[in-house]
Amino acid sequence: MGKKIAAVTGFFLLLGLVLAQGQTQGSLDPAVRERLQAYQPVFELSSTVRLLLEMDGQRGLSFTKAQAQRLLSLLKRLRTLPDLKPKEAEKILVEIEDKILTPAQLKWLDTRRLELQRERQNRQGPPPGQGPRQGGQGPGGRAFQALLQGEPFNPFRQGRGAEDLEALIARLERR
Repeated sequence: MGKKIAAVTGFFLLLGLVLAQGQTQGSLDPAVRERLQAYQPVFELSSTVRLLLEMDGQRGLSFTKAQAQRLLSLLKRLRTLPDLKPKEAEKILVEIEDKILTPAQLKWLDTRRLELQRERQNRQGPPPGQGPRQGGQGPGGRAFQALLQGEPFNPFRQGRGAEDLEALIARLERR
């Protein structure tokens, strides 16, 4: 069930990023749409890192020392990759969900993903072209623009993705 929820969450994250850039799916170039869909596991991993940081602060869900060590080995590599390929992101997601997290942690993660999905569905989006800051400065910023242009993309090398990753790594290193 966790992977289905992750896929749905990833789709809505992806859709939100596209809409924030002032584009609708109907006007999106098919090649760009295909590239975005291919990178869905990367968006899912970015969302998961943010949620893992949030989850670790929840009572009874903090990572054990063993979990922290296993996560650190995966997460530290993310900041060095110039282009995070979807297959690599999927591999990391499977490792985290199937081999590291406990059932209680997975349940929290799935529940939180559903809550975020509902929040996104309940929000009224701005009219096209009037979303958050235009010109590549909205969610994803320059890195997202690079992806749209077919250039290397790694959301963990700059912006919020990098901040979330570094915060999670710092927290795990203290274990």
